[in-house]
Amino acid sequence: MRNIIITAVFLAFILCSCTPGPVYVAKGESDSVKRSYNDRHVQSIFDKNAGLFKDIYNRYSSDNVGIYQDGIGITTLEDFDKQQLHYLMVYVRPKEASFDGNSTKPEERIAKIIRDFVPKYVKRVRPADLDGDHIEGLAFGVYWAARDYSQCDTYGGHIEYLYIFFPEDAAKAYLEGRLSLVEAIEQSEVMSSTELKPAQPIRPVF
Repeated sequence: MRNIIITAVFLAFILCSCTPGPVYVAKGESDSVKRSYNDRHVQSIFDKNAGLFKDIYNRYSSDNVGIYQDGIGITTLEDFDKQQLHYLMVYVRPKEASFDGNSTKPEERIAKIIRDFVPKYVKRVRPADLDGDHIEGLAFGVYWAARDYSQCDTYGGHIEYLYIFFPEDAAKAYLEGRLSLVEAIEQSEVMSSTELKPAQPIRPVF
């Protein structure tokens, strides 16, 4: 496996009060699929695979799975040789993914997301999706809310997230049932942001 450096900038978002506020969930295909890229090569990869991204959106949408804004498309990583890698990006925001921040610890929330949410939602990605032109892996992310349930269990709190950057071989092997999720993650890079802190590389404990 080639070690990678995550070059994107990650932010944690605040959800205010106990009334509906910004939730950063895409409302339709137009804001689910990230269509515009500053890099011409990345844009060309997106254009060549445009049908794939639409198909992936339709799979999640038909099952009423929330997609993060601009959560489907291409994300770029950089290896230690400064070579750019292009990963299929799928970032979801399941409506049932929320926690009481007062009664759970960040590591508990991360463990539950990996155990219960990643397997449930990543399997809508198909091994053949990774056969697209110049696609070298799968970046799968889950966003969730950490709230103060004593005040409100529906709104408020802040957003946390987990990204798993699966190399192509590990992603395919997991999706085809040839590797367990633990084995696939051991070959991957994982980052998470909790408690409004910048995203950090983590090594999940199973």
